[in-house]
Amino acid sequence: MKKRMVIQEHNAVKAGLHWDLRFEKEFTDKNSPMYGEKVLRSFAIPKHKLPVGTEQILALAVEDHAWQWQYWEGNIGPGYGEGSVKCLFREDVEVDRFDEDKIIFEYKGNKYQIYKCGWIANENAFMIRKK
Repeated sequence: MKKRMVIQEHNAVKAGLHWDLRFEKEFTDKNSPMYGEKVLRSFAIPKHKLPVGTEQILALAVEDHAWQWQYWEGNIGPGYGEGSVKCLFREDVEVDRFDEDKIIFEYKGNKYQIYKCGWIANENAFMIRKK
C-alpha cells in the first residue's frame, strides 16, 4: 500500500537538530469522530539520519500532527518545538506493514522497519533499522 511519508529537518532550540519522520495515518474506526480523517503519525530521530548497514537508531514516537503539517516550513516561535523546520522529503512510499507496534516501508530503494523497543523503559521508544 502507498502512504505519504515526510522527513522534516527540525533544528529545535531545546532538542537540537533532529529529523521528524511522519507517515500518513487514516482513522478507520467508524465509531470514531475522526473516521476518515488523516493525520501524520510522527517520530523524532535524534541522529537526523536513517540507519546504514546493520546499525539501529532510536526513534521517539511523538504526538500525531495535522495532515497540513507536511507542507509547513519556517520558524516555530517561542515555546514547544521552537526552532526552524525544513522539508527534506515528501512523497508517497510503499508500506508493507503499518500498525501501532511496527511500520515497514521502502525509501530510496531500501526497506526499513520501525518497531517498538521493548528493552528501553519508555513507551515512546522505537528503533529504526534497515530490513
